Amino acid sequence: MENFSIRKAVWEDLNNILKIKKEAHRLYVEERPDVYKESETLYTERFLKSFFKNDQKVILVAIIDDEIVAYGFLECMMVSLPMMVVRQYAYIHDFAVSEEYRRQGIATRLLDYIEDYAMRNGASRIELAVHLFSKEAISLYEKFGFSPRAIRMEKELKSKNSDQQAPDDET
Repeated sequence: MENFSIRKAVWEDLNNILKIKKEAHRLYVEERPDVYKESETLYTERFLKSFFKNDQKVILVAIIDDEIVAYGFLECMMVSLPMMVVRQYAYIHDFAVSEEYRRQGIATRLLDYIEDYAMRNGASRIELAVHLFSKEAISLYEKFGFSPRAIRMEKELKSKNSDQQAPDDET
């Protein structure tokens, strides 16, 4: 792949990053319309600014011929809680490749770069969250050596019939 590079994003890159985010967000809306919706605003300004004003956070972008084709939002974090082993890790908040450039090895190259970046910054592991419906992403992460650590579960609550009394209701 000619003219390929990876670098830290600058504020002026955000429009191109958000264009890719909108592409990726469509899958979320399609798969989970009960949770996600179409929106012009995908991140808060505060969230975005935090990646440019904090040494522990960075947005990395993959570029081909001066075009941003992928990104990763990365944060280096330290866990120091009495109940847990002290550790430093890198957390991928968001990761996407433009639809036009998928299946060309860009995600793998960006993940390689993220791994090196994380290690240079003292991380002993990388963590991320991925939706179960995102089969391609799960496959990529597993091929890259990621494994599940936890499962986030949900239960939809439905209103109960108003004719039923609560068990402790003494009326």
